[in-house]
Amino acid sequence: MNTPLACPITAVAPLLPHSGRMMLLDCITDYGECHLTATAAVGADHILLQNNRLPCLLGMEIMAQGIGALVGCHARNAGQPIRLGFLLGTRKLNLFADSIPIHTELLVKVQESVMDATGFGVFDCALYWTDAPEHEKHTLPADGLLVQASLNVYSPHQNNQAV
Repeated sequence: MNTPLACPITAVAPLLPHSGRMMLLDCITDYGECHLTATAAVGADHILLQNNRLPCLLGMEIMAQGIGALVGCHARNAGQPIRLGFLLGTRKLNLFADSIPIHTELLVKVQESVMDATGFGVFDCALYWTDAPEHEKHTLPADGLLVQASLNVYSPHQNNQAV
């Protein structure tokens, strides 16, 4: 078993099976057995931008990467390889804004609700804005909450992956 990762974790890439511009998380600020908190920035070159804004609906991908990062932290701590994960769907999706402006700082929170031995899980997730350009703050929810959902995910174990 490896030494547990200490927060903050700024090298997020080794914990996820993503690379390059698909890395949407910047830093893991806290994690535990069933939860993770991370930050992400919406830069001008963000891969999910549409018309120079990030649609809130695509915040689901950022939250899904939060789930993947939590699973990655646990795998790394156990000395196991990082596994692929799949976003199967969502329930209780609430969007509190249409889009997120460039140069907005985000906070991602994931909380495990269910995780079974086959790799199927349900996570309660939320995406908040913590800072934004001054002239854009009035377009965002005052309480910071942008997206909230329960995400259904599947991360197959090596020995039960379909061929």
